[in-house]
Amino acid sequence: MMHGSISERKISCMNGTVLFSSNNLARVLCEDGMVRTCAIKGKRIRTLTGLYNSLAAGDKVAIQPAEGDRGLITELMPRSTSFGRFNEKGKAEQVIAANVDIAVCVTSVQAPPFRPRFVDRVSILAVQSGIPLIVVLNKTDLGIDDATEQRLGMYAHVGFHVVRTSAANGEGIEELAAALQHRTAVFVGQSGAGKSSIINLLLPEANRRVGEVSEKFNRGRHTTTLAELLIANQGTMAIIDTPGFRRLAIRGIEPQDLHGYFPEFEALISHCAFGASCTHTIEEGCAVRDAVESGAIHHDRYESYLRIREELEGIAHWMRGTQSYQRARRSGSCIEDDAWEW
Repeated sequence: MMHGSISERKISCMNGTVLFSSNNLARVLCEDGMVRTCAIKGKRIRTLTGLYNSLAAGDKVAIQPAEGDRGLITELMPRSTSFGRFNEKGKAEQVIAANVDIAVCVTSVQAPPFRPRFVDRVSILAVQSGIPLIVVLNKTDLGIDDATEQRLGMYAHVGFHVVRTSAANGEGIEELAAALQHRTAVFVGQSGAGKSSIINLLLPEANRRVGEVSEKFNRGRHTTTLAELLIANQGTMAIIDTPGFRRLAIRGIEPQDLHGYFPEFEALISHCAFGASCTHTIEEGCAVRDAVESGAIHHDRYESYLRIREELEGIAHWMRGTQSYQRARRSGSCIEDDAWEW
């Protein structure tokens, strides 16, 4: 006869996949098919020190089962990929999804309006993660204007897979489903663009809550509050649904390296008069600027590059100032804190 509770007996660990995580607790789909609520052993994972969050949807972990549907996460497996953003509130990198194969950026024709610069920022995050990008334009039943069609053509020319969908009539859903077969995808979109509606068509069992669009601001209300991994019953597709974003801060890229995140820029660098040191902003003989003038690079895409570069340069300048300030404090040469303005 065995004596003692389950927690008192030695239990071997098993592997699992994080469905979602919040406040050092995670729901984990374990290899025995059971979903357990798990705490993190020691309350933190050392390899994730410095990040805004500890675990992300899609993480592979080892857990020690406990009584009922409880467990203890003992180890985080190495991530093959990680998709995330800079969390401005927490001032740290935030991994949103782990071990994903592809990113899907969901936008809409209107309500909310198509915002290509949002797509540009998502494309940079995909390049950072080393995964391909699908650009989805939803609500096509409302009609697509010429300017939007032009931008979609540009994205296709750059190498992104473009899918036109309508959650209202099912247009494009089969094409999107085929592109996601046997893959784990992270879905990112503007609030109100129809991301949840599309996921419901792809994974009917997901039953995602669908929100309305605010008439006052012509943008959606958040219906997803945490990134969550959703898996098809047959296991043929997995989607990590994320909260709708209204702004995406880009960090972790040196300003002089930004051109490498724009595929159409990268192909022209060797033709610039100043080569890899060209900023593509004011230099004469810049092949990128020439391509913008000729229309080979869309002017709005170039504007995205300029805005993001300015943002990164501002952060770099602030960091240099902060480091100088800290050195001055350590040396005793800093007298008044309010004398330093960034």
